[in-house]
Amino acid sequence: MRRLILIAALLAATPFAHAQGCAQCRDNDAATPPQTQAAYRHAIILLVATAGTIFTGTVVLLKRSR
Repeated sequence: MRRLILIAALLAATPFAHAQGCAQCRDNDAATPPQTQAAYRHAIILLVATAGTIFTGTVVLLKRSR
């Protein structure tokens, strides 16, 4: 359990990760109005939160079954 906490702490302390920044995505985003850009940012946060919740839930369920 201590090892898991240490790994989680090290991963949480990493520098801010930047997106890949492909030219097509950047150009498509730059060509949209500010409201659409804000909607993209909110959607990305929602997708990250959903994936994180599913991952955490899976880990908790697997940990309980042991």
